[in-house]
Amino acid sequence: MTQIRAIRDIVERFRGNWQGYLRQYWIFLFLTILAAAADMFSTIRFMFLEGPEAEGHPVVRLLATFFGPIFGPVIGKICQFAVIIPVTVYLRRWALYIIVIVIILYTWAAWYNIWGQYLYYPRLLKLLEYFPF
Repeated sequence: MTQIRAIRDIVERFRGNWQGYLRQYWIFLFLTILAAAADMFSTIRFMFLEGPEAEGHPVVRLLATFFGPIFGPVIGKICQFAVIIPVTVYLRRWALYIIVIVIILYTWAAWYNIWGQYLYYPRLLKLLEYFPF
């Protein structure tokens, strides 16, 4: 019985937090879509040059291996964006912080895919080359 009550509480929280959500955060969601599109297109470009095996994100690499260098990043980015909405609705007090961090990460990833890999190679990526993923 307590699980049903917990599910009801979650649904009620979503209903309450959804009120005015799009009106309040539409500009940030639009910026998220732009940053996600830039990351997606730069990932597609990157995969045509380097191949899916060079992708750092394991899920996007797996999707690109199965669906190819175009549909893999598209499906991955749609899934990532589909997670952002319910998480930020549920955690509405933190929504602005989460969305801004996501925008920064997507923008950095797009920059890295186009120019950054030639200018900047983080030490973490050098260390990851030693692991057999």
